Amino acid sequence: MDRKKFLKNLGLGVVATPIVTSSLISCSKEDDNLEGPDNNKCGITKSDMLGPYYVSGTSKITDLNTQNLPGDKIIVSGKLFGGTDKSKPIANAMIEVWHADSGGTYHPVGDGNVSDYTPDKITLRGFVNTDAQGNYIFQSIRPGLYPGRPRHFHYRITANGYKTLVTQIYFKDDPTTANENIENCRIIDFKKDSAGTYKGNAEIHLESN
Repeated sequence: MDRKKFLKNLGLGVVATPIVTSSLISCSKEDDNLEGPDNNKCGITKSDMLGPYYVSGTSKITDLNTQNLPGDKIIVSGKLFGGTDKSKPIANAMIEVWHADSGGTYHPVGDGNVSDYTPDKITLRGFVNTDAQGNYIFQSIRPGLYPGRPRHFHYRITANGYKTLVTQIYFKDDPTTANENIENCRIIDFKKDSAGTYKGNAEIHLESN
């Protein structure tokens, strides 16, 4: 994949900055060698709880940390496929993402629509679209823990011709992940690069309508 061309085609949200662009471009060819899930073994990606903090109407944006909250930088990339193999990448799908900050708090601590909140209350959430080859990428900070749940990202994925999927991805280095019945394909091996940024790859397989 030509990552620079992909990032150019993505477009950045209204709060994106040149710093964000350079950070994402630094996900170079070495990222393609990151250990990722083999969804051929797991089949269709399993659904997971929506949770109490889903907010609809978020913005298309590559860096979810719009309020510059403290935390370890993380870059998540991956591919979206139709069916159980990797022969049908899904283009122009909408992947909504939201997660807790490093202290385990969501912004906002609530649900509804973005119109229910002032802009300063909304962060660590937004959506990205897949490119023609099914690739996606976003940047944020590493989610924290809150009581009763392992570290995770929420996804809500919609694509023409496929069933909407609500799911979560988890962290291999989080021992509390073992407390839940999660198949290995959604447990991602995030690794730190030389700059201290966590990077990982999460592939998703959707079921057709």
